[in-house]
Amino acid sequence: MGLLAAKWSQLRGAARVVGIDNVPERISLAQNALQIETINFKEQDVQKMLHQKFPDGVDVAIECVGYESSTSWKHNVEMALMLETSPSDLFNEMFNCTRSFGNVSIIGVYNGYANHFPVGTMMQKGLTVRGSQCPVQKYWKMNLEKIRKGEFDPTFVVTTKGALSQAPELYQKFSKREEGIVKVFLRPDDDVVPSWK
Repeated sequence: MGLLAAKWSQLRGAARVVGIDNVPERISLAQNALQIETINFKEQDVQKMLHQKFPDGVDVAIECVGYESSTSWKHNVEMALMLETSPSDLFNEMFNCTRSFGNVSIIGVYNGYANHFPVGTMMQKGLTVRGSQCPVQKYWKMNLEKIRKGEFDPTFVVTTKGALSQAPELYQKFSKREEGIVKVFLRPDDDVVPSWK
């Protein structure tokens, strides 16, 4: 999602895009396929790096990881005890790094509620915060037109191709971050391809 969001940001006119991740293969795709700046959050202090790059803060921050993004023991404990379902660690970082009256978009999957949500920072900075899953039907025609014109090629995220029967094995490798798998494209096995294909 992050790589595709970065590409669409470029297509929509973003002058500068910074990708934040810790998976080497995704960082490599961001740098090589998209030619954007990157920050590895396991090796660098994200807030410090963003404040160096953007002293006034970024115009727009897009969150693409979702509820698995807990970075503090506090939220890990609260989730384990069922005191919350979604951590707010990234919201703190995003709100701190976004300029006053900037925009924050939350497209990662969250459910339930988040404790310690930085409502004060959001209010003090006048941030516009939106969250949603993509309304696919709204953007489908525009997306298809960009693909047909060659302006957008989503295949840059596909690192592995396989048959449908390989799905369990490839999903395990993807889940364990093995063999550099970022996205998998599966086709039906030859013996189940319709005769009209």
